[in-house]
Parts: sequence; C-alpha cells; structure tokens
Amino acid sequence: YSEVGLGKTHLLQAIGDYCLNNGTAQNVVYITAEKFISDYITSIRKWDMAQFVTTYRSADLLLVDDIQFFFVTEGSQREFFHTFNTLYQLKRQVVLSSDAPPSEIPFLEERLTSRFGCGLVACIEPPGFETRVAIIKKKASNRRIDIPDDVAAYIAAKVDSNIRLLEGAIIKLQGISLLDNSAIDMEMAKLAIGTTT
Repeated sequence: YSEVGLGKTHLLQAIGDYCLNNGTAQNVVYITAEKFISDYITSIRKWDMAQFVTTYRSADLLLVDDIQFFFVTEGSQREFFHTFNTLYQLKRQVVLSSDAPPSEIPFLEERLTSRFGCGLVACIEPPGFETRVAIIKKKASNRRIDIPDDVAAYIAAKVDSNIRLLEGAIIKLQGISLLDNSAIDMEMAKLAIGTTT
C-alpha cells in the first residue's frame, strides 16, 4: 500500500511479468477491484457465475489493484472472500494493492481485513533523494533528453512525494526546451517546476 503515484500498479505488473517469465505462474490474472466488481455484476445479470468463478479461481497468480474500492458492494466482497480462500487453499499466490493498510480500508468486511492481513503487508514509501534523481535521469533518457545533473538534483529536491509529478516536471521541461529550441538549464527547470507545484 502507498499514497498515489508511488508505483503500486507498476509493481503488480512487474510481479506478473516476473512470474510468467520464470515459469512460476502460467495463468496470471491482473485486474482492478473495479473490474472484479464489474465482472461480478455482469455475471449475475447474465446468469453465468460459472464463467466468473472459473476466470478468477483458476489463476496461478491473482493480482488485484486498488482493493480499497471493494466496499462498493457487499456481494463483490463476499465473492472475493470465496475466491481468495479458494486460491489460498490451492497454495496459489494473491497480491493486492491499495492506498491504505487492510485495517484502515473503510467498509471492508472484517473477514477480508483479517485475510488480507495474514500475508506480508508492505508500505511503499516515497523514494529518497538519490532515487528521485535516478528516476529523473532514467525518465529523461527514455524521452531522449539530456538533463544536467544540477537540474536533476533541483527537480528531485523540489518534487519529493510522487513519481507522476516527477514525470510531469520532465515532460514540461522537455516542452519548454522544444518550444524555446534551447538546451535544458536551471532557469528552465525553475520555470517548469513553478508550473507543477
């Protein structure tokens, strides 16, 4: 769990990719809680719970993003409880993400809170300064732009809570550079950061 923009979704997808690539899982199911709820409601409307159950309970690895949204319907919580138990009994892996630890998710049934808490519960903290600098340099490289070290350090010092904001600063910096047709420098970074915070 973590605040917004710290990489929970990327981490879930990386877990799925790793398990597929090293052969520890062949049937990886990645969904959002919203999709699970939508599929559940659709299966009820179509009188086809069998397909729903097969899809989710046959997973070798079930990855569910944003579980804090399970409070929407009691039925979806009940169905997820049974899915979780089935996979647990089959010794399959379930990985969940949310914006809070299980005990702090409002309206989550106690039995789900208990189940979610029985595994490894990990808090993803905002990255430290050096990591933010490395992220800026990597994202800049991916966009094929050169950001001087002092500019990367300035951005990392000013934007310290959210990876998406770092990326937004880089995109704005690139846009200003292209618009002015000039190399990225500290003044340009101050202008870009001034428009992001």
